[in-house]
Order: sequence, then C-alpha cells, then structure tokens
Amino acid sequence: MRRRRRLKRFLIAGAVAGAILTVAISLLMDVLYADVLGGTWRDAIVKDLMTFFSVSVSSGSFVVTLTFLFILLVLGSFGAAAGVMFTVFVYRFLELLLKENDNP
Repeated sequence: MRRRRRLKRFLIAGAVAGAILTVAISLLMDVLYADVLGGTWRDAIVKDLMTFFSVSVSSGSFVVTLTFLFILLVLGSFGAAAGVMFTVFVYRFLELLLKENDNP
C-alpha cells in the first residue's frame, strides 16, 4: 500500500512538472522567436481565424485569448502525459536498482 501511494505521488509530480515545462518552453519560444517567425501565437491565431472562418478580430480580443488558452491546455496535457511516462520509466529503473536481492 505504501508503495502505491509513493508511486502515485511520483506520477502526479511528473505530470505537473511535464505540464509546467511544456507550457514554459512553448511560451519562451514564442517570445524568443517572434521576430524570426513573423509574429507571436496570437498573431497566428488572428490570421487563422481570418483565413478559415473569415472572422476579423484583433490580437487582444477574447476569442483569441480563449483559443490561445485552449492551445496551451492541449500542450500542457501532452507535456503531462510525457512527464508521467518519464516518471514511470525512472521509477521502475530506480526500483529495479534498489530492489534487494531475495535469492542468496
């Protein structure tokens, strides 16, 4: 029972760390490469809304902010899944290393 609780804590920590790192890296890339790529994600969302739905909005509008938050939520979900997978691999590896040998 103790082992399950410890694994659950590690999985939650891995998911949170993966989500935070993914969102942080994507936001930093957005800021760092905005000039090179010709704009930020908000500018790309405005352009896509105009292209696909013929909706003319500004980059500070509520629809753009809502779409941007949805994109960050999806990225955070993928990051959380990757964090859980990484945590499982590390946990199993360390458990294998620290396991006492029952056979003499």
